[in-house]
Amino acid sequence: MKALLLGSIGVLAETSELQRQAYNTAFVAHGVDWHWNIATYCQHLATPGGQNRLQQLGGDALSAMEIRHIHETKQDAFAASLAGGITPRPGIVETVEAARSAGLRIGFVTTTTPRTIAMIREALSRDIDMSDFAVITSKDDVIREKPDGACYELALSRLGIAAHDALAIEDTVASQSAAVSAGIRCHLYTGSYAIAGDAPLQTRDPAGVLAADLAARRHETQGFAIAS
Repeated sequence: MKALLLGSIGVLAETSELQRQAYNTAFVAHGVDWHWNIATYCQHLATPGGQNRLQQLGGDALSAMEIRHIHETKQDAFAASLAGGITPRPGIVETVEAARSAGLRIGFVTTTTPRTIAMIREALSRDIDMSDFAVITSKDDVIREKPDGACYELALSRLGIAAHDALAIEDTVASQSAAVSAGIRCHLYTGSYAIAGDAPLQTRDPAGVLAADLAARRHETQGFAIAS
């Protein structure tokens, strides 16, 4: 294994409630008669990308410009909620440290906006230093967002590795399917608002599954060497 690819903000930190509140703030600010409760927002998380969610819900009722302005206001509210910093999800700091200790290159493979990435980097900076991440992707890097695998294919290309040399961790079924479609083994570490269903490779211990996968890869390599 040569790389650990962390996909989506929700892998690193639990921000769903902050983002739900930010959307509702934006709806009020723009006079949109919507209010997303927790159950509704959980359903919308099945669609990756904030503007995609707004477009899917709004249909023809909102123009592309209106959607963009609502999303910008939402981002302002979300940024304000992150001002004091946020805590990483359980096990993520340990996972990043274990990957570094194992000599793995680390990537943050997302199709969120560069602004959101910058906000999350700053909010997590006390606990996670992303300055040495080998690759970080954003919405600006690909035409097709998750659940399409284009962002993962791009990350592999930038790293110069094959899919079997990487391990991914994602937080929603749709985002997990993006990694899988690129041929990457991907564990699902869902957040509190994500619906996992019967998706494969679910975990509550990201550091543990990384250690197990590293051990399995070493065993395979040793077995191949002996057989040769």
